[in-house]
Amino acid sequence: MAVLFLMLCGTAVIILGYFSYYFTRGHFVHGTEAIIDTDLSYVSQWQDPARIANALDRPDRVYLLLSPDGKKIVGNLDELPETVSLLAEGTLTFSIPVAAKANSLDTEKDYAAKIYTYPNKNRLLIGVDITPVTSDYKLMQWLSFLSIGFMVLVIITSYLISRFVATNTNRIALTAKQIIETGDLSQRIELTSRWDDLSYMAGVINDLLDRIQLLMRGIRQVSDNIAHDLRTPLTRLHHNLEALRSQDHIAQNQQAYETVDKLVNETDQMQRTFNALLRISRIESGKQHSAFEPLALDDLLQDVIELYEPLLEEKSITLKKDFETLVLQGDRNLLFQAFGNLMDNAVKFTPIGGRIDLGLHKQGTETAFVIEDNGPGVPSTDLEKIFERFYRAESSRHTPGSGLGLSLVGAVTDLHQGHISAENGEKGLRLTIRFS
Repeated sequence: MAVLFLMLCGTAVIILGYFSYYFTRGHFVHGTEAIIDTDLSYVSQWQDPARIANALDRPDRVYLLLSPDGKKIVGNLDELPETVSLLAEGTLTFSIPVAAKANSLDTEKDYAAKIYTYPNKNRLLIGVDITPVTSDYKLMQWLSFLSIGFMVLVIITSYLISRFVATNTNRIALTAKQIIETGDLSQRIELTSRWDDLSYMAGVINDLLDRIQLLMRGIRQVSDNIAHDLRTPLTRLHHNLEALRSQDHIAQNQQAYETVDKLVNETDQMQRTFNALLRISRIESGKQHSAFEPLALDDLLQDVIELYEPLLEEKSITLKKDFETLVLQGDRNLLFQAFGNLMDNAVKFTPIGGRIDLGLHKQGTETAFVIEDNGPGVPSTDLEKIFERFYRAESSRHTPGSGLGLSLVGAVTDLHQGHISAENGEKGLRLTIRFS
């Protein structure tokens, strides 16, 4: 838009400048020629030198009547000017020095003249003083050029301002988009100045992000502290319940044994939940890079498949895999756990006799892993929420789990500079992880 308006305004300036120059010069030339032609219309009828001199002997006129051989007959000029320029076709301009006067700054006067040839071959030069008109004409020219210069300056300034506004607006939008896509609240808008409204707005947004990041860190810290503080008493409770379950009088009482066994299972689930929370917290803290090493992803996925083969056989699930040999720099244990969680979810929601498709391919500069089942899928409104902590879709409320499996997968993916997405495919839920 800035370039378009620059072109439009530039064209308008050129047209304005041209017509301003054209009409100003036209008025100057035509007005001058009209005065000379008026004088010529009279004197061209006379051939008497005295009558011609009497008609043209005025302060604002110069004239010179020459014989056919070039000798002066009459006139207030001694000879034809040596230096002349062309004002228009048939009209000349020249300057004549004048005697300096106390109240005048002019050292010469400008004249416009025409030469008329009589039937007897005498030539008459008639000149009109155009010094004031020339001054006005030059002033108009300078004002026109100055106006054009100011308009060009306005155009250039407007273009630079539009570039400045567009650049800063795009910088704000790009930063916001990156935060939305990555969830990284540590990103901030770059401030290149402090004097404009956009920089003020960017500063306010940065302050807002600081506040949001602080609140989010506080919320996560509270949940992590709760998980850490409760893990020890929960472990103690679990051991006590197991000891109680092993006592003879409990083992002999079927109802009591089932009650205690149910409590043991509940404490196991709570321990797994707290451990998952702490694992996610450690991963998100970014302190896991020390274990990074080159890994063959296809071999790692094959190990995950072997771990879940008994469950696949138990539900008669067909597994189709299509792997390329690809190497990734990463943490083997974390990736194994992440892929294991994805496999566990797929097996859990795939019906008996169903099918699971696994794919590992190179797509441009990215490594893409895809897992798709033919289960019930996820409602489209829940697709963006399944990676949140403790979130569980309504259809999976009665399925064992804590809602932290995909959250851990998301944390591991972020740690490895990857991106995970979910969509409902032709068969069921399709999860895709892309590593750059």
